[in-house]
Amino acid sequence: MVELMGIDTLIWLNAVAILPLSIIGSLLHFAYDWSGHHRVVAVFAAVNESYWEHIKIAFWPVLLWFVALFAMGGWQMPGFVPAATIALYSVPVSMISIVFGYKAIARKNILWIDILSFFVTVAVALLIFALTATELAAGRWSIALSMVFLMILGIAFARFTHRPPAEPDFFIDPLNKRYGLEAHPDN
Repeated sequence: MVELMGIDTLIWLNAVAILPLSIIGSLLHFAYDWSGHHRVVAVFAAVNESYWEHIKIAFWPVLLWFVALFAMGGWQMPGFVPAATIALYSVPVSMISIVFGYKAIARKNILWIDILSFFVTVAVALLIFALTATELAAGRWSIALSMVFLMILGIAFARFTHRPPAEPDFFIDPLNKRYGLEAHPDN
């Protein structure tokens, strides 16, 4: 059993995790193809080049990291689950803000900035978590509500991978103007 983690430990652990989590997320970009287009893998891996799919491949490694931290003693922190929920909801907000912000200036996608945006999104989520986990005084109801919001986000990734809304900004593959699994080049 691990003693109660403090802010310094959380910041250090999360700083060390940025690169490995970003690499795992980057590998998830290819996992759907590597799996032979398995529909379950599609929930966790990118199936096309839409913003939604890139948000998804940042979300799952960070969630997995939070599960590991919870098992390493995070369960002792009352604010752990609400802080993780806030941090995980920051993933789509950060990624969309960064990408749409730079594209408003550059007027196009620039691959190295897209990749950097991915790393920054993961870093922002981990920093938000580290700074809020030890500060929140969460009770049973706020933890339960946080769990509901996490489940909603997880369900959304599954649902919108297989049946995305016809929304032209986040869900459309910019390369072929199709949605979800149908936007994959092999379909």
